[in-house]
Amino acid sequence: MADFGTDIGAITQQGFTILSGADNLAAALLRRLITPRGGLFYDPTYGFDLREYVGAAVGPQEVYEIEQLAAAECEKDPRVLSATATVLNPDLLAQRSLNLRLEVETDGGPFALILAVDQVRVEVLRA
Repeated sequence: MADFGTDIGAITQQGFTILSGADNLAAALLRRLITPRGGLFYDPTYGFDLREYVGAAVGPQEVYEIEQLAAAECEKDPRVLSATATVLNPDLLAQRSLNLRLEVETDGGPFALILAVDQVRVEVLRA
């Protein structure tokens, strides 16, 4: 079985959570997809902020760009062998909503995530 590591998850009023396994990888991919490119001073190539596209007028070219850039960003994680991203609601992007399905292949096998993105928050729904 693949080791996806362990990390600190969300900080709540009760403290923090510890994530491990696929949950840890999912959280790491989420962080990649809500961090603006260059948002980490020590890694200027890290990040692709999906929220930049929410509320924007987009056409087929922009939808393709979102899918390609999101997949490429996920593939930068060394635990990911390959990734495919699909925008599930391209007609709703201008209405301040983005749903993205990620299909990720790892040494531990495939898994899928669905991200629900608006301008304020990102929610992870595991498929």
